[in-house]
Amino acid sequence: MINNRTLYAIEALCELARSKDYFSKAHSIAESTGVPKKFMPQILSDLSRAGLVRSIRGYGGGVSLVQPPKKVSLLQIIEAMQNNLFIYDQLIGQQDISKGMSDNLLKAFKKIQDVTKTEWAKVSLADLAAKPRGKKKGKSKI
Repeated sequence: MINNRTLYAIEALCELARSKDYFSKAHSIAESTGVPKKFMPQILSDLSRAGLVRSIRGYGGGVSLVQPPKKVSLLQIIEAMQNNLFIYDQLIGQQDISKGMSDNLLKAFKKIQDVTKTEWAKVSLADLAAKPRGKKKGKSKI
């Protein structure tokens, strides 16, 4: 359901949300998050195209969040990085493999997808970035 690129993007955005610097460098984000350095420029480029980060080239440049972390949902991040998130999208998409499936099964997939998206929309980047990596304290929304 969620691939590694999306997980890397979430880690990168959490690092930007916690950063004291206005602009952060791709290699610094990669080092802080443990994301392989070769993937970070592509991930940041995808996030930029999705309007979640902005980048400035040259001396003093880097990337920063476009919106405050409280205004960015986990759902927005996941949708920015992946197209079809769920099996239901694939069932009724270009390759309609739903033929022969019962309406009840299709309704169940749709309901599960809707509930999951609703829950992801409730989790903000601020929620995700509230705790430093690797620290487990208190309850999390996810």
